[in-house]
Amino acid sequence: MGKKIVDKIKKTVCILMLVFFVSSVTVASVSAASQKTQKQWGSEKKQWENEQNNWEKEKKNWNSEQRNWNNEKQRWNNNKYGNDYKKWENKYKKWQDNYKKWQSRYNKWQGNHKKWLNEYNRFR
Repeated sequence: MGKKIVDKIKKTVCILMLVFFVSSVTVASVSAASQKTQKQWGSEKKQWENEQNNWEKEKKNWNSEQRNWNNEKQRWNNNKYGNDYKKWENKYKKWQDNYKKWQSRYNKWQGNHKKWLNEYNRFR
């Protein structure tokens, strides 16, 4: 009878040791995976910040060009009927179309960035 109790204690200790080992291995692997993920999040965050800076530079350029077009438009307001004005107006319309395309790409990028930022904030 004493031997049965000792055997049960040994089995219980073995099971507890096995559970402890498995749980510590699981914690270690989850921790390693989250650290890897943290590094990935960090590099992605830097990439998004770089892209944001590039978009801001482009936006400044577009705004500067818009001011130039507006200045030219004021000069042309005095003479709207010549061939040169029509050529200028066509160039301006093309520029506006390109700006709208850029704005669309920028808005799409901002939407993607907001989605990423939500994920990033959930992770942290």
